[in-house]
Amino acid sequence: MRRSSSDDRAVPVRVHPLSTLHTGWLRQRLLADPARHCYLLALLEARGTAAISGPSGTLYGVFDGDGDPVAAYWLGGSIAAVDATPATNAPIARLLNTRGRWTVSITGDASWVLDLSRSLTWGQPRGVRPDQPLLVFERSPRVRPHPALRVGAPADFPWVYPASVEMFTEEVGFSPIAEGDRDYRARVMSLLESGGTLVVTGDHAPDGSPVRHWPAAGSTRQVVFKADLGIRTAQSVQVQGVWTHPDFRGRGVAAAAMAAVSAHTRRVHAPIVSLYANAYNTPALRVYEKAGYVQRGTFATVMY
Repeated sequence: MRRSSSDDRAVPVRVHPLSTLHTGWLRQRLLADPARHCYLLALLEARGTAAISGPSGTLYGVFDGDGDPVAAYWLGGSIAAVDATPATNAPIARLLNTRGRWTVSITGDASWVLDLSRSLTWGQPRGVRPDQPLLVFERSPRVRPHPALRVGAPADFPWVYPASVEMFTEEVGFSPIAEGDRDYRARVMSLLESGGTLVVTGDHAPDGSPVRHWPAAGSTRQVVFKADLGIRTAQSVQVQGVWTHPDFRGRGVAAAAMAAVSAHTRRVHAPIVSLYANAYNTPALRVYEKAGYVQRGTFATVMY
């Protein structure tokens, strides 16, 4: 009799790439929680099969003694997993330690992410975010959606790009362009070209005076608020890159804008809208609560 992936008796014994034969199993496990597994769902939608392997990464399965998959791990520029546990982490850690360290972020449920990181012999991580509430848009917002939120366009790049750099630096603790800006510029432009960045822009400060020329140096127009629909699938969207201009914080702009982001995303893209934030960022958590978000898990991120 086939054992479920949650059965503690199903001891993982080997690791190898998933094949097309495992596509049904993988889809079923991911669809059990589309908000939690948005990243892997996007991979599966893009490729149409569990057999994903190439220069960008490989999707590995961890198998029990009967040859049944009990967990899956994407190992690429990021590491994500479904049904991961400390037991399934063990053979993956051996694989990673044999391969050696590379620039990567491990993101997912804190229970397996932190355990896997502790099992690596890669030295000190660049950063650790051990407590990141996974939030899902489930309730009616306590604020009205911001009427000025719109879908960004490539023409917005001169304002959105410096705001995106500032957002990343504030959130992660180091600049995304410290070693060159080509890749990050391409990422920002790609989101704008695909309708994946939502913005509020303006040329006046809250007091009515001209907005200060920052972070877009020398520009009379600035990003007041931005959010990226960073991962999009038919079932769920993960919002990333949320940023409010410091001059507009504490004025209700972010909550109203997030309510508008969620309404747009549900209307245009998918029924489930989620994001994760750092537990220490209490102002942001208050914003998301006002905008209708509810905690449905705890993520962690470890950056190497």
